[in-house]
Amino acid sequence: MDLGFIRSLYDNPPGEGGYGYVSVYLDTSPSAESVARLAIRWRSAREQLAEAGADAATLDAAAEVVTERAREAHGLAVFARGGAVRLASTLPRPPARDISSFAPLPRVMPLLTQIPPHVPHVRVGADRTGGVVVAVSDTGPAMRDDVRGESWPIHKVSAGGWSQARYQRSAEETWADNAKRIAEAAAIAADQVHAEFVVIGGDVRERSMVLDSLPKRLRESAVIVDREVAPDSAAFTATAQGEIARRRDAATRARVEELRVRMSAKDRQSRRAAEGLGDTLTALRDALASELLLADDPAPDTAVWIGPDMADAAAAEEQLTERGITPLGQDRAEEVLARAAAGTDASLFFIPADAGRPRDGVAVLLRAPLAAVG
Repeated sequence: MDLGFIRSLYDNPPGEGGYGYVSVYLDTSPSAESVARLAIRWRSAREQLAEAGADAATLDAAAEVVTERAREAHGLAVFARGGAVRLASTLPRPPARDISSFAPLPRVMPLLTQIPPHVPHVRVGADRTGGVVVAVSDTGPAMRDDVRGESWPIHKVSAGGWSQARYQRSAEETWADNAKRIAEAAAIAADQVHAEFVVIGGDVRERSMVLDSLPKRLRESAVIVDREVAPDSAAFTATAQGEIARRRDAATRARVEELRVRMSAKDRQSRRAAEGLGDTLTALRDALASELLLADDPAPDTAVWIGPDMADAAAAEEQLTERGITPLGQDRAEEVLARAAAGTDASLFFIPADAGRPRDGVAVLLRAPLAAVG
């Protein structure tokens, strides 16, 4: 997972101006009673946050977003600081429980574990008169192209006569021509969003011809929706999400296996991986981590000291003061790791429960040998 989208949360150092971060997760599932229930839950959350030290201006800013976006999805996460909302995100399902936190760092880990990643791809709905191509970028739907091809003849004739064969050939040529136009549009869209795969549905014969007309890279990555439905339908979305989940799991397991291989090197001069909270924090501080791997609840109940910069973190306060860094306080290890990874362009992977747990539930793949860390 690319953490660039949360980097703006940390633009100003935590603690600056006396403010911490307000983090709120609410169940906003639509129902006849949802508005009234949400108002009660938000009032309770606001009272808890105020008691914890959150200022009224920041709480007012969060309240405005809660009110405006409450009915957009099943859940809502809001992060605010210094009288302004820094990030608000809808959730595809309700949070396991409502959360209201006032702390030095935003509580982003529940968001990161739930939001589905946006993997660039193209969706193609084909019929014998044309098709619709929808490109989805790494931030969501990016473009739509309605491809209209030749409309006559599109049906084969069944009657006999000298012209039957000609009409049949003409219909097949029309289908083939339309399929090529759809495939060309799909290829252009794929290049624009750097698509990793294509989802194709629609008329059985036409989608097969479109598939055959695609460039090899897209043809080999294609996933079929065996229905004649539009690219923005629930069936296309479910198929695309299933493929994304499959790819994400495969990528994560590949990283876990890579970690095992790298950790088998006994020599620090050649080992390009580390595990455990201490070595991971040091690798992130030195911007040497390329991928951060987290198990469920990494380093439970462990508080980590943080400094102003995103990568300033240490298990002990003196480890910061010895480097001339004024500590800003302590926060949960997982939130400190998320901030450090976002600040050093390290990707995040959640380790599957059946894939084994590294020491402290955290590990990193390194850009340089372990000897360079620290």
